Amino acid sequence: MTDRRKNRKRGLLLVLVFFCTGSVLLACNGNIQEGSEVSPSPETGLSGSLSMSPEQDSTPAVTPAKETVTEVLDAATPPAVTPTSAAVADINKYALVKYPTLYADIPDPDIIRAGDNYYMTSTTMNLCPGVPIMKSKDLVHWQIVNYVYDIMEDDDYGRMENGKDMYSRGSWAASLRYDETSGLYYVGFNSNNHGFYIYTTADIENGTWKKYKMNGFLHDPGLLFDDGNLYGISASGGTCRIQQLRLNEENRTVEAVGGARPIFTASGWSLWEGAHAYKIGDYYYVCIIASPSNKWMRTQLCYRSKNLLSGTWEEKIIYEGGSGNNGAGLAQGGLIQTQYGDWYGFLFQDRGSVGRVPSIVAVDWQENWPMMGTYAMNGKFLPNQSDMPMRIQLPDSEEENYFVDDDTFDYEAGEKLKLVWQWNHNPAEEYWSVTERPGYLRLTTDRVVGNLYEAHNSLTQRTVGPKCDTETKISIAGLTNGDYAGISAVSEHYGMIGVYCDEKGDKYIYQANSQFKTAFEALNAKTEEPLPEDAEVCLKISYDLSGNRATFSYSMDGENWVEFGNQMQLGFSTSTTFMGTRSFLFCYATKEAGGYAEFDYYKINQ
Repeated sequence: MTDRRKNRKRGLLLVLVFFCTGSVLLACNGNIQEGSEVSPSPETGLSGSLSMSPEQDSTPAVTPAKETVTEVLDAATPPAVTPTSAAVADINKYALVKYPTLYADIPDPDIIRAGDNYYMTSTTMNLCPGVPIMKSKDLVHWQIVNYVYDIMEDDDYGRMENGKDMYSRGSWAASLRYDETSGLYYVGFNSNNHGFYIYTTADIENGTWKKYKMNGFLHDPGLLFDDGNLYGISASGGTCRIQQLRLNEENRTVEAVGGARPIFTASGWSLWEGAHAYKIGDYYYVCIIASPSNKWMRTQLCYRSKNLLSGTWEEKIIYEGGSGNNGAGLAQGGLIQTQYGDWYGFLFQDRGSVGRVPSIVAVDWQENWPMMGTYAMNGKFLPNQSDMPMRIQLPDSEEENYFVDDDTFDYEAGEKLKLVWQWNHNPAEEYWSVTERPGYLRLTTDRVVGNLYEAHNSLTQRTVGPKCDTETKISIAGLTNGDYAGISAVSEHYGMIGVYCDEKGDKYIYQANSQFKTAFEALNAKTEEPLPEDAEVCLKISYDLSGNRATFSYSMDGENWVEFGNQMQLGFSTSTTFMGTRSFLFCYATKEAGGYAEFDYYKINQ
């Protein structure tokens, strides 16, 4: 009994790892106390980062904590499985964590628990609908169940008009929290072109969200409810600041209560941002992603104090290393307590062209510090390591991940598209349909554009590593002179395969690559003979995301495929899309608007 209590107090924390400059993961509030009961109500911890004109008065410097634990620590006993309401005797029925855990671009996660359910937000930049809400029963398998907004703003940025767009911007690093007092879920995020937003709802899975806006900017904002107040925590440039916030119901704004104030500073780091704040037991914790000044290595830091506003803060490295046999640093995330009292968390890691991917690591509470790593089969805690698969202390939900999916485009009038789909920027609603020709997605051009990036109504899904194929079949009868339609790989730059209609009205299969926001100067390949006027053509992109490359092929019957054109080198860049590789279904006009393409299906083969 003593060992079990000791292990329960220590927490056995699991963290899912993601990577980027954005922001991160959240954790639920809760006390780590021997014998304490865990409330089944949603947890309410919040985290984030904020930048408002601070009051630069006395800011306590960080006091380094005692030496960071780097050696393998012997556990007194192997980590015990916390009893659950439905005991699972077979350890093989517990969820199995692999590295990476979710091999797709799901960056800047934040997580809360409501009863037996876990909810996560992530960043989707310029895509609409935006800020996905994902649900899990076991912290390993996740399904999209809702979005926070359909469009963020109906303006030039969202519509891509007058030379404006939201590439690499839009919504960043949303913070997700639950307020027990109001019974509302909160999501807060920053948009570099628009300001800071908070959305609220009483029904996280099915409800609509109420929007509040502030013209100020809070970089990677995080939310923290404490003693009846709502705060934003922000870290950048070596200074961590706090800002009290409140919602104005009358004019639907977010108001700053007083000025932002610094609570601590740090030195010796270059990148230093993505704050996540929690109140756990006697301490306030702020987790921050950083990189040492003398080398590039994303590192997870933790700061703690017993006084949020005027205390002395200590600093400790809680994870410094790669994951999944990949040396890129694991960092930026947070903590969460299960309904059974155990603790877990999520972080993320850069994985090249696939994007920023989450993985789970164990956390071992040592002298009230949440040290991150994994547990070996013999019970030893391995700090700064997360390579081998590991069982976590929750029964496997036996549910499939749902953040990509096939689609036959069979919809009823008024029925929404599957939640795995997102539009590139705001959709032009009158120019797409799944009912004009039942069983087909029709994309109609609404204006003349210079390249793929300016086109309205490109419909997108994530790719999944390490390898996957995405496939569609396109009906070309509606294309007019100067139209291009097909499927495109969009990462740092883009490569596409499709059908184009020339000035004579003849239609050819083509393949082309080009740079971000530019038109291709020439086709890499095109078929010699024009296609029949009413042809249907199958198109495929084969992704090797671990090798950062894509190849293109076509088929006239869906069975016999011809590899076509040039291989594409995939990449990830914060200065272009700031997203992992996606497949776009597209149709755009370069001569005159009004033509259309019809897509029979979409498939993703993993």
